[in-house]
Amino acid sequence: MEMVINQPRRYVPIAEYQRMTGLSYPTIKNALETGQLKGIRTEAGHWKIDVIDSGDKNTAAIMEQLSQQGQLLKQLCVHLGIRTAGV
Repeated sequence: MEMVINQPRRYVPIAEYQRMTGLSYPTIKNALETGQLKGIRTEAGHWKIDVIDSGDKNTAAIMEQLSQQGQLLKQLCVHLGIRTAGV
């Protein structure tokens, strides 16, 4: 049995950040354009938000917890003899 464990991503699109925070698209886009949120623009011109350095301490804390939980899950899988893919 193979399990795929998704690592938390550092950069997420605006739509995913909306789901994470409950903020509206215009609020997020404005925060990016005014420097209140850290992000990058893709070659296509789309914003990707840096959730680790976004200035949002709650999001950073959640991402850190997810990372720690992912590491614990990997250790548990190794202990139980479960092979994981994509890790």
